[in-house]
Amino acid sequence: MMVDATPENKAILLEALEDMMYKLSLQLDDFKGGPLDKQRKELTEKQSKVEKLQHQISLA
Repeated sequence: MMVDATPENKAILLEALEDMMYKLSLQLDDFKGGPLDKQRKELTEKQSKVEKLQHQISLA
């Protein structure tokens, strides 16, 4: 099932992704200065995927 990229849906999706990015950045902040362990690597990868999704939605 695809979600229609109406302006209203785009705004809601982008806002939700912004909230997610904020939470991820807070989680990653706890790892600042530390080694790139498994959890930090997973959070960084997730953050990258969310950034790409934000970009795709904003262009849709």
